[in-house]
Amino acid sequence: MIIVVGENVVDLVPSGEGLLRPALGGGPANTAVAAARLGAPVAFAARLGRDAFGAAFRARLAAAGVDGRYLVDARQPSALALATVGPDGAARYDFWLAGAADFCWRDAELPVPAPWAVVHLASLAAFLPPGADVLERWAQRHRPHGTVTFDPNLRPVALARPDSLVRLERLVGLAHVVRLSEEDALLAYPDATPLATARRWLSRGPALVVLTHGADGATALSPAGEVRVAAPDVAVVDTIGAGDTAMGALLAALHRRDALTPAAIAALTTTDLTETLRYVCTAAALACTRPGADPPTGAEVDAALAAPAAERRA
Repeated sequence: MIIVVGENVVDLVPSGEGLLRPALGGGPANTAVAAARLGAPVAFAARLGRDAFGAAFRARLAAAGVDGRYLVDARQPSALALATVGPDGAARYDFWLAGAADFCWRDAELPVPAPWAVVHLASLAAFLPPGADVLERWAQRHRPHGTVTFDPNLRPVALARPDSLVRLERLVGLAHVVRLSEEDALLAYPDATPLATARRWLSRGPALVVLTHGADGATALSPAGEVRVAAPDVAVVDTIGAGDTAMGALLAALHRRDALTPAAIAALTTTDLTETLRYVCTAAALACTRPGADPPTGAEVDAALAAPAAERRA
């Protein structure tokens, strides 16, 4: 079982004429939905707001096949984000997070993972206290007899705290698998190239670091070496949820290979990594062809991978 923990966020997406359309998102929630749609066994641990959005989040997760046994009904409201989509489809977010349910974890609310389960930390919930402290302790307790994965999915609001980079480095050292976007790397360490940051992180403990380059594909770094795969050409509607889909696809691809234990992750060959990255890049590209955070299904990704190259470019 893969247990994803983190926030749900209501994305307020422009819908024309100055109007906003609420879309259900949140980095970790999107990752859980993506991994489940792609066939991985996923449970989501989250605190749901007391408003109507809380019920909508629960329904969204259930519809995607995400196990909801670890969802907690909280008295606080749901988190909101205003999404601004640029001419190239890239999204920027302004968050309203004060007092939101997602960041108020208590130790007793979190599940006790079974031995050798996978726990995945990500995004705002991994950085914003008091909940971030609780989640980090939880992952530390699990690491000796399980797998920890991490996607920083950084936002300026997370890095605004004085201890943010210290926490970031601790979480990297705690993880067996890390997904890092170029944007994340430059936001955290603007004086280093993203590849240099990924290489440094690999030396700090993870067995696999995947650096995503947006429309330019992704690079995997592991003890076996480095491999890079190009992304397929698609007509981009927006990039909302693309990075989260990449992380969900990475978890699903490793699950397909029965490679989610620390030993199996460390044993991946460059051929394994190339095939895994093709799956990740294809899933993320398909997510960009539809509005909002709407990851593809496993059947859609398999069909895209099987299509001739000329058809994939069409």
